Amino acid sequence: MRQSTLARELDVTRSAVNQLWTKLEYEHGLAIRGNIDYGQIGLRLLFGWAQTSGMSDVLTKFSRWLQSNAFVTRLTKSMMSSTLEDMIYFEAIIPVDDRYSWFHKQVERFRKKPYQLNIELDEALSTSHHMNLALFNGNTWTFSHDFRLLATIDAAKDYVDILPSVGTVEQSKGDTFSTEDLLTTAAIESNYYVTATELADRFSNLGIKPSAGRTLRRKIARMRRTVSIPYVDLQNIGLSQKLIVSIKTESEKSPLSRVLHAQASTFPKARVVSGTSLTILDLEAPRTVDWLTMTQILTDQAGKTSEICTFIADRNEIGKRLESVVSSITSRMPSGDHDPRR
Repeated sequence: MRQSTLARELDVTRSAVNQLWTKLEYEHGLAIRGNIDYGQIGLRLLFGWAQTSGMSDVLTKFSRWLQSNAFVTRLTKSMMSSTLEDMIYFEAIIPVDDRYSWFHKQVERFRKKPYQLNIELDEALSTSHHMNLALFNGNTWTFSHDFRLLATIDAAKDYVDILPSVGTVEQSKGDTFSTEDLLTTAAIESNYYVTATELADRFSNLGIKPSAGRTLRRKIARMRRTVSIPYVDLQNIGLSQKLIVSIKTESEKSPLSRVLHAQASTFPKARVVSGTSLTILDLEAPRTVDWLTMTQILTDQAGKTSEICTFIADRNEIGKRLESVVSSITSRMPSGDHDPRR
C-alpha cells in the first residue's frame, strides 16, 4: 500500500505513517520493490551454481569471469556446504539476442577441458519473494526448523496442485524491448512506487530525453500492471544467517519446487527461483537455525528423484539490481523499439 492508503486503513494521520516509514527506511532500509517478469521486456533470468572439491583454482577463475560480466547480477560464495565442496551461486539477466547465446557458450567452455567444472544452469520460469513478520516480535524470531517444518512441508505436498503460490511471477517468453520499457521496469524493481519525476531523472542521467510527465505516469502504471508484483524489503532485522538450498530434479516442475513456492511464506525471509530442473531457496534466517537439520528435512522430502545441497553463504560478491544491467544495454542501443533478432 501507499502511505496514504495505510493511513486510512490504520485510521491515523498521513504524517504519523510518514514518520514511522522514514524511521524504518533509515534503520532497516524499508523499500517496496517489484518482482519482475523479465520476459515482458525481452530479457531472461539465468541462474545456477558451480561446485568443486579439493584445492582446484578453477572455481576461482569462473568466479572472476562472472565478476567481469556486466549481466551477472548475483554471485554468492559458500562458507560451508552439506556436500563439503566449495560452491558458488550466480544469476544473470541477459537480453534475448547474441549475448544470450554467447553467455551459454562461455559457461559451456568452463565445463570442458582444461577446466571441467561442474556447473548447473537453468532459465528461470518462476520467481517469488516472501517475508513473514508474524514470526518476529521486534527482538527475536520464532521460526521452527525442526519437526514442525517437516510436518508442514509434508502436509503441503499432498495439496501441491491446489496450493496458491502467492507473490509468484511466472516468467514470459517475450523477445523484444524498448529503452523506455527497460528503464521504467528497472525503476519499478528498485522502487515500486517510483514517481514520474524520479523516472525522468533516471532518463536524464543516461543522456536520454524523457517524455512528458503525463506520458511517464501512464507508462509507470502500465508497467506496474503488466510486469511486476510488489513486495516488502527490510534489512537488519536479526536474520544474520544466509542459507542457499540448491535443488536439481529429474522431472520438469517437480512437486518439491511447487511446494517451496507455495510454502516459502512460512519462512522469515525467502526468495525462490525455479526453472525446468533447478530450484533455489534463498533464505535469510536467525542464527539459531540449524542448517544441517533443514538440509535433512528437505532431502527427505525430495526423495530419490532430486539432488539437494545446502550451503551457508558468505556475503554477496555481486549484488546488483536490474538498473545496472539496463544501463549496460541502453548504452549500446538507440532509444525506441529494438528487435534483437534483426
